[in-house]
Amino acid sequence: ELVEFPGGVKGMALNLERDNVGCVIFGDDRGIKEGDTVKRLGSIVDTSVGKGLLGRVVDGLGEPI
Repeated sequence: ELVEFPGGVKGMALNLERDNVGCVIFGDDRGIKEGDTVKRLGSIVDTSVGKGLLGRVVDGLGEPI
């Protein structure tokens, strides 16, 4: 599931444990610290594909690099 950290940085929850959650962070992690409140976005990672994507380089969220 996608999550959003303070400052708008997005991530994906992977490890769901009893006392913590492990996330992959898609962006600059320098402003993120232990104990920050993270918001669930209620969706999974997906991206639209089509002719407009051909030849483009995108990040893990489908955003052009």
